[in-house]
Amino acid sequence: MMRSMEAVPSGLVVIARDASGQIVTRITSHRNLVGARHTARCVLKLKLEALRVEVHAAESSNTDYFGKPLAAISRDDLLAVDVFW
Repeated sequence: MMRSMEAVPSGLVVIARDASGQIVTRITSHRNLVGARHTARCVLKLKLEALRVEVHAAESSNTDYFGKPLAAISRDDLLAVDVFW
């Protein structure tokens, strides 16, 4: 007898939030945290409505990810880093 198994998410997820805190982009990443942070910076540069990007441990696709992120960067952080470098 076979049991149906639900897919268990693995890896990381990069989410971008707009000014109201709503998720505007969600990207599943199977890279390490450094790679996911690079993806997060790229999302901030490309997605104009994104004001903050967070990296979380992957959960289900309908999660709103209100817990503490593994990493986060805001548009202001990105500007400060780009000016510094």
